Amino acid sequence: MGGGPIMVPIFICSVIALAVILERMVSLRRSRIMRSELIEVIEAVRGPEDLQVIFNRCNVIQGPFSNIIKRTISNTHLSREEKVLDIQATGRQEARALERMLVVLEIITAITPLLGLLGTVLGMSQVFDVISEVGLGQTKAFSGGIAQALRTTIIGLGVAIPSLIAYTSFDRKVDNLILEMEKYSMSLLNKIYPSESVVEAIDTGGK
Repeated sequence: MGGGPIMVPIFICSVIALAVILERMVSLRRSRIMRSELIEVIEAVRGPEDLQVIFNRCNVIQGPFSNIIKRTISNTHLSREEKVLDIQATGRQEARALERMLVVLEIITAITPLLGLLGTVLGMSQVFDVISEVGLGQTKAFSGGIAQALRTTIIGLGVAIPSLIAYTSFDRKVDNLILEMEKYSMSLLNKIYPSESVVEAIDTGGK
């Protein structure tokens, strides 16, 4: 393929980027995060007397969605406004967990064009050394070197652009998933906080 020694780290970055993209494609599937069993239980809840059922279900089905739901039905001594803030804070924590591998794509997006540029600069330096030896009359002597020098930039961009597209897509998907989880949590919150008397019932039923 040519391009000199800089092609080695660019190739490594491409392999890592591909691995992260495939892993995130599997891990961030909506059906894997937004478990239909939990959604059905939330929709079936009529009041605080049903919360033990959903708590038990969340203990069986682990994941970010169940974590947010458990925060919604715990700490019942908090006011409704405090619970809303608590749900949002939990959502931000779960978002960081879902984004844990995206920083790798972000780094690859930033460094691969720079690696390509470095390869081009090193290649052009060698071309100028050839020119100083054979002069400009022998174009074949340095034209191949120029093509090889530019190849690293092309490959670097070829890795960076798909990585950037994947990073942006996954980042937006995480935001949408968190918003959807918070929506269902708020729906559950509205069912268990209709009045102050419900708080006492929740405390009794959760024991």
